[in-house]
Amino acid sequence: MKFLLFLCLASGLGGLVLPARAQAVAPPLETRCLLVPLDPAARAARVPLIVEAEVLDADGFRAPNGRIYTRHRLRVYKQLKGTAPTELTVLTEGGTVGLDRQELTNTLRLQPGQQGVFFLERSAFAGVPAGAGWAVYASEQGFVQYDVRTATAAEPFRRYPLIGPEFYQTIAGSSPREVTPNAALQTALARRAAPAAAARPLAPVISSLLPQSLTAGTGAVLTISGSGFGAARGSGAVEFRNADDGGSTFVRVNDDDYISWSDTRIQVRVPSSGANGNPAGTGPVRVTTSDQQPTTSLTSVQIVYAVSNVQDSRTKQRAVPAHRNQNSTGGITFRFETSFTANAAASAAWQRALATWRCQTGINWEVGEPRSGRGVTEDGENAVGFDNGTELPTNVLGRTTSYYRGCYLPNGTVSFYVQEIDMQFDDATNWQFGPGNPTVSQLDFESVAVHELGHAQQLSHLILPSAVMHYAIARGQRSRTLAAASDIAGGRYVLRNRSFTAPVCGVAPMLPAPLTGQSAGFVAGIGTTVQWSTRNECFVSGFVVERAPADTTAGWRQVGTVAAGAANGQYRFLDAQAPAGLSYYRLRLQRPDNSLDTGPPVGVTDDATASAGLQIFPNPIAGDGSPIGLQYLGTAAGTLTVRFYDAVGRYLGGSLVNYQLGLNRLTVTPPALRAGYYLVRWNDSNGAKGTTPLVKLD
Repeated sequence: MKFLLFLCLASGLGGLVLPARAQAVAPPLETRCLLVPLDPAARAARVPLIVEAEVLDADGFRAPNGRIYTRHRLRVYKQLKGTAPTELTVLTEGGTVGLDRQELTNTLRLQPGQQGVFFLERSAFAGVPAGAGWAVYASEQGFVQYDVRTATAAEPFRRYPLIGPEFYQTIAGSSPREVTPNAALQTALARRAAPAAAARPLAPVISSLLPQSLTAGTGAVLTISGSGFGAARGSGAVEFRNADDGGSTFVRVNDDDYISWSDTRIQVRVPSSGANGNPAGTGPVRVTTSDQQPTTSLTSVQIVYAVSNVQDSRTKQRAVPAHRNQNSTGGITFRFETSFTANAAASAAWQRALATWRCQTGINWEVGEPRSGRGVTEDGENAVGFDNGTELPTNVLGRTTSYYRGCYLPNGTVSFYVQEIDMQFDDATNWQFGPGNPTVSQLDFESVAVHELGHAQQLSHLILPSAVMHYAIARGQRSRTLAAASDIAGGRYVLRNRSFTAPVCGVAPMLPAPLTGQSAGFVAGIGTTVQWSTRNECFVSGFVVERAPADTTAGWRQVGTVAAGAANGQYRFLDAQAPAGLSYYRLRLQRPDNSLDTGPPVGVTDDATASAGLQIFPNPIAGDGSPIGLQYLGTAAGTLTVRFYDAVGRYLGGSLVNYQLGLNRLTVTPPALRAGYYLVRWNDSNGAKGTTPLVKLD
């Protein structure tokens, strides 16, 4: 991600034809996504090795300290400083191991197929043995990325209209020495030098983009109408402006995001993580045909918000990550490091930023007791602190690390959730901690914290100056207010579609803030009492209590409402008309705009035997292996192992199911059973176990 202070110099380029010169087009000296511009001459002097190379692969690995890094093989095409073999190894921070992923903002992520110039130094990452490979100096600012289709290049603060002798002199102060021919770049340079008459007679044309306002990473589909696109995609591509750099470069659509391609119409899903890992942003759209004829739309699309996507490296599926109930009171607890706690102004500014999101989207975040440890590490604590020495890359003022966990569902789809979040800021920066306004030479810390918490809420960058998630902010600028149509709408999308819904990978869903707990209990002759608690109430005007029968697909019925504002945050509601048998209750929090956020259901029954272990229904069973129902009362969230045995103790098969605190209605599919008597043995990951008889009819 990139949150740089940059005035979107390139975001309105449209179809502008750049001059055929290699001098860098440089922006004003400002900061952008917590990156401070790096002097090219100083960069070239600092590193021992500068090469032009292509990324061949990406292989994540976990260091002994728990940090995940990614190992890349690079094919070297040219040397600009130092001596390199035809292939070398480069390490980057973050990456994927199995279904675990770590992603850092303001940090270089490389994708196979990317080309460019790398400024390299020996890696010195924590937990990685010396000599394991090279590292890119200054992270994102140590890689000048090529667009080999147009023979242009770009880095966070500069654009280069043509790759050639002047380009190499500009960035490295030297002429290159060829190691291996760069066929793709040579082809692009030859295409640019070809006479206009040699171009395709009927160039492609884009006539319309519909709809013109979309979201990224949500499955939204853009329809591109026009002519000359070709009957099939082939090696063609659709590209959006790159929201991470304000549109200086393009983001290519992932292969699996193409829905259809014909000579007059193309349909694609809008990515929040395109083929190069960046989100689609507001601006014109570029189409390149299979025979490499490009065209750029005269009109623009507006990306109003972009939600994070995490990709499974095995199946290549992407999913929006969910927030979970990690602290037993509904959500996530952040802990300040000692040096951060000692800076009262910084702590206060960060907590104001947290309250901004919590009280406008309903995300369940809180600040807990200070942590005893320090540094960015996967330790089960959501840390906020300042850096120590060279922990942050050169000219990086801060970043957020999101730790993800994933699992496969029975239908083969993948789900991910946020396991941990760490934030680290540069202690030597000229911050304005507020609540006053920053001077022209200061960075507003609260604005930066609001933005970084937006990434923690799982939102990506925008090219939208009115939004907090806009990719850039200037020194002296104050950007502390969430935009309703983008920041707030995007945050609510993640929460309502992923975080407040059913369990993910066996972990309970997040409760909508300010809710911190809920329960329900039945008393004969009185009814069912639903209880819930809140903390630091905001963004709530009341509560709706709903009930459903054991088969919740039959629908939910409102049984009462309760106004917000209980003095002690403790609420009780009696449903005196509670029916016999198993029922479910849920709370819906009414927001000031009259929208509703829904908490997870809680089961309750008038059956006194419901707590006596695992119940099976129906029992006896009939049929040919259809799923059977289980009822289980969980004292905490956990996993239930269910095994089927015949009457003489032979094991026939089993299932693993996740359950939540309270009364659970679960389903499992039994193995093939003949008519007869069976035993179902169950083990609870929290310690309980038992045996329940099962009868199978003809």
